[in-house]
Amino acid sequence: MVNILNIDNMKRVLTILGAFLLITHATSVAQKQLSVDQLYEKARIAAFDEGDYKKARGYAYSALDRSPNYHGIRIFVGRLFSWEGKYQKAREELTYVLENDPDNREALLAIIDVENWSGNQRKAMQIVNRAINYYPEDNELLLQKASIFYKLEKYEESEEVYKKILRSSSANREAREGLQEVQLKQMKYKVNVSYRYDYFTDIFDPWKFSEFGLTRQTPYGSIIGRIQYAQRFGSDGTQFNLDAYPSITEGLYAYISGGYSKSSIYPEYRFGISLYKSLPSSFELEIGMRYLDFNTSQTDIYTASLTKYSGSYLFTLRTYLVPSQARSSKSLSLIVRRYFGSANSYLSLNGGFGSASTTTDIQFPQDIQTLDSWSLGIDGQYPLSERLFIGGNAGYDSSEYPNFTRKRFSFKAFVAYRF
Repeated sequence: MVNILNIDNMKRVLTILGAFLLITHATSVAQKQLSVDQLYEKARIAAFDEGDYKKARGYAYSALDRSPNYHGIRIFVGRLFSWEGKYQKAREELTYVLENDPDNREALLAIIDVENWSGNQRKAMQIVNRAINYYPEDNELLLQKASIFYKLEKYEESEEVYKKILRSSSANREAREGLQEVQLKQMKYKVNVSYRYDYFTDIFDPWKFSEFGLTRQTPYGSIIGRIQYAQRFGSDGTQFNLDAYPSITEGLYAYISGGYSKSSIYPEYRFGISLYKSLPSSFELEIGMRYLDFNTSQTDIYTASLTKYSGSYLFTLRTYLVPSQARSSKSLSLIVRRYFGSANSYLSLNGGFGSASTTTDIQFPQDIQTLDSWSLGIDGQYPLSERLFIGGNAGYDSSEYPNFTRKRFSFKAFVAYRF
């Protein structure tokens, strides 16, 4: 009985194996009956209509077995590998073509893409320059060159190539859009003007604040000069500030700030420093301190924050610690920001609580003398154009002091212009 079952199983296996061999043989015969061009057409259908790159390469290699110097098919195979991120295999196929046909335009374009996509922009630039020697007025190659210059952060060179294309082809949309993008990237200055009005439910008269700022982008980070003017407690005063965000190394940058004022309503001197470190999984850690000198007293403030970037959202959790011999103060705040298409268009919600200020702009003695405080706010920015931005914020906070509770509504508007 067992032998009969074994014989039946062997028959089934042999039947399946035979069917497989017949199908394979039939497929091989069918492919041999097709012409090289027909195999190429089937390869393109498999790739573009079916999205099956492996099947497409099977047809393509069958064609190349019969016609190894059919460069169009080999370039197609190289493109397939590059679309899958298999850059070394793509290089091998395209290099074969260029060794036999050095000025093959399609092979040159394809291998430029391979080097560009794999992050080898300098190698891509070498190849594009070689290609332009063969085809000096080829706009597609010139667009590649401008794009590579842009990735190498050589914006002036990129701009010149785009302008060259537009001199001969003024309607070239890619060149016009590329030129606009690279010109925006070269805008090194931003000027902003803001006004803030604080209204108190009792005790205090309104406070008013104005600010003028100028930002300069440099290869080492941004530098910001600010002039602040305030009206508080029946007095007014001006404070001068200089802020910088120097880049230290990849994934690490700093914030350095200093300010001076002769007015009694501002600190005479203020200094600040923070370090920002990028972490895995789109996190960023900040640690820093602030120093305020009010002439009659000095205050150290320590801060730390953890930021998470998730798609179009940003989440920042921040704490402040103000050491004191009598009683240390601390606070915790959260910011949730939603971006709309770019970093220049966003809306934020924020809130915090604690015995220190829950805002990021601590600069008055009252900000660090509270017993208990909490705040809620909303802010945003909207680009009217690539150069012009408007924005503002509104908030409410309640701060408890030894003899009273201060309740405040705050409103701020600003306009900024890049050039």
